Amino acid sequence: MSNRDLTIVMPTYQGYHWLVDTLPAIRNQEYDGEVHILAVDSSSNDGTPELLKQYDSEVITILQEDFSHGYARNLGVQNAKTEYIVFMSQDALPVGTDWLKNLVAILDDEKIGAAHIQQKPRPNATPLESYFHETMYPDKSKRFTWVEGKPVTLDSLFFSNVCSVTRRSLCLRFPFPENIIMSEDQAFAKNLLQAGYDTYYSGDVAIIHSHHYDLKALFRRHFDSAYSLLDITEDSFSSTAKAGIEYITGEAWYLFKNRNWGWLMYMPIYELTRIAARLLGARADQLPRRWVLKMSLHRKFWARRDALANVGGSALAQ
Repeated sequence: MSNRDLTIVMPTYQGYHWLVDTLPAIRNQEYDGEVHILAVDSSSNDGTPELLKQYDSEVITILQEDFSHGYARNLGVQNAKTEYIVFMSQDALPVGTDWLKNLVAILDDEKIGAAHIQQKPRPNATPLESYFHETMYPDKSKRFTWVEGKPVTLDSLFFSNVCSVTRRSLCLRFPFPENIIMSEDQAFAKNLLQAGYDTYYSGDVAIIHSHHYDLKALFRRHFDSAYSLLDITEDSFSSTAKAGIEYITGEAWYLFKNRNWGWLMYMPIYELTRIAARLLGARADQLPRRWVLKMSLHRKFWARRDALANVGGSALAQ
């Protein structure tokens, strides 16, 4: 086994539509080492497992109710046999045939514990989604270092497992939390930074990845996101509000200068939905459970979390 061999750990569920493009793009990479694909599949029935096996992938099947972002990735790491681990979403499409080579090369700097890369919006992305990606995933690369005594903000932890690279030894040392609804990647980045490693964002390596959320899906995703960050970040209300105002102001200008008049009119509804979701998500534990289940995107999480709490936590939960 070469020291450049790697395992791509990919949680999957009903992903056939995306994987017909993603898997060939992975197998067409120019990479000096073996590339293993290990999918943790949540009992898909759309042909996803069969397609994965056509591309020489290992498939581990779990029940849908057992899924969490942390659990699926930990399970993949535990079954991987290589030191280099690439985490990837099933709907992420690599850009170029040197994507994998350039991604792994970031870890040649041993001070860097993990890296993630630019996410370019799909050609059919809405202007709102395009602005989000241009703002959050710019062309300029950035290195993140822990500063003792400085508040733990989302900006300082920003990390995405849509496409990232790290080492298996670090994943075993700092396993993903399995008892949070999402943002397992931010929690992992926090652990690495506090342990003295740097994290890195590369604007020079890219995948194509974006979503087109209707208002209901937008609300549910941001409800869960806000809840997941409660025990990870220390952003104050004032700093969050300031960042939100700057983002919305920039978004309005982006739509105006590009003459996206219809989207400019729609933007206030979109942003008010997102803000309401985050305010409510941050208070999910104070809301009636029946409300939470209607507002959450990951509804099975709440039953799983309660089950873990009732037994004092799982041996796997971190």
